[in-house]
Amino acid sequence: MSRTSWKVMMITPFRLSALLVLLSSTVLPVGQKQSAAADDGTTEYVMHGDADMVDGEIVDDTGLFSGVNTYSRSLVRQLPVDRGWTYDSPIDKSIKNMFRSSKLRIDYLHWSMEGPEDVLLSAPILGVGDPTEPEPVFDRSTGIGRGNGVALEYNDNSMDTNGMRGVLEFALPEGSLEWNVWGLFKNESHRPTDSIFATQSNAIPGDDLVVITNFNINGELASNTNVYDTSYTVDLNTEMVGTGVNYVLDPYLPGEGLRMRPLFGFRVISLREAMNQIGVDSGGGIGTPRTTTIYSKVENRVFGPSIGARAEFTHRRFSIGAEPKFTFGFNRNTNQVATDQLFEATDPRIVSVQKNNEFSPTFQLSLYAKVNVNEHLRCFVGYDYLFIGQISRAFNIIDYNEDRGATNPATGTKVRQENSDFSTDGLTAGIELVW
Repeated sequence: MSRTSWKVMMITPFRLSALLVLLSSTVLPVGQKQSAAADDGTTEYVMHGDADMVDGEIVDDTGLFSGVNTYSRSLVRQLPVDRGWTYDSPIDKSIKNMFRSSKLRIDYLHWSMEGPEDVLLSAPILGVGDPTEPEPVFDRSTGIGRGNGVALEYNDNSMDTNGMRGVLEFALPEGSLEWNVWGLFKNESHRPTDSIFATQSNAIPGDDLVVITNFNINGELASNTNVYDTSYTVDLNTEMVGTGVNYVLDPYLPGEGLRMRPLFGFRVISLREAMNQIGVDSGGGIGTPRTTTIYSKVENRVFGPSIGARAEFTHRRFSIGAEPKFTFGFNRNTNQVATDQLFEATDPRIVSVQKNNEFSPTFQLSLYAKVNVNEHLRCFVGYDYLFIGQISRAFNIIDYNEDRGATNPATGTKVRQENSDFSTDGLTAGIELVW
């Protein structure tokens, strides 16, 4: 071996050792972590090395990935806990503010609905001035006398009923949004035969007095009576429900005192009514017994935009106010009349239906007094009056008529278009919860 080759072999290991030391201390910073602040305030970590991450979690600001002494070149960002896509967004803040200042009011209603007044449940009788007074009547088929008969003039002014109303109020910019739902329980009016006879002042033996329903003939006045000598009853059921949304502007001047708040909105009212007349006739020994049914039903759906105002005097302990409101209402009503065994026991069930559209102006006045029990509870009492124009009633839509030109004359008794005004009023009492 030459001298030159020996020198190279001796020097080379020393040179390699020195080179490794130099590289490890200056050039390759293994295991160091660099960090920088991100735009949203979180921390970004830049790692160098060739090892893989084991569990992907940062133990602390100065620690390493668990079980690893070197790092792969990765960008890791520490994010806040995910609280939903609306967290701290404008929509989320608006919803929270709306519910934070909301109110819930629950009312008990004791109202009286307008009932029938002097409504004759029959066609007028030819040659008889007052069909509600006893007059000799004759069998429609044979013409034989059946004693003295009276027609019913229906009166019921005591249609008192109860109900409930709920009002939910949310605060909005420059005002508040109110949603109300209310309903009156079904009022049932029942008139049996005894009460009909009791309306007569004439001293006539009960076995000589019968109830009648008279019918026109082809639209012309006639003496054409159905006789019920066994029993006659009338049942009338009326119920109402409604809902609406109002936007009530804030007063121009905040604080206590007299304030005026305009309002506008939209409301829907449904009035449903059904009347059932059932008369039983034995035939009087000359005809076939029959049970005659005359059934009528109406469904009024009134809806439209509303305008009004709320005048209120506010004190820290109490407040009193009045709220008049007018609705440009439109009534889409569906009316129906059905008969069964109308003239003869063989007459089938015949149904007629009519649908109409009417302009039904609606006015409501609410008066109230409110006491502040504490910051979260208020108690109040009040009075409400509600008027609705052009409403169909079950006792007004029956056309008592016989069609002599039809195959079945009973088809002449059908539904007719007849509207009237309706009103209801009464007391209210309840509580209001404030968040």
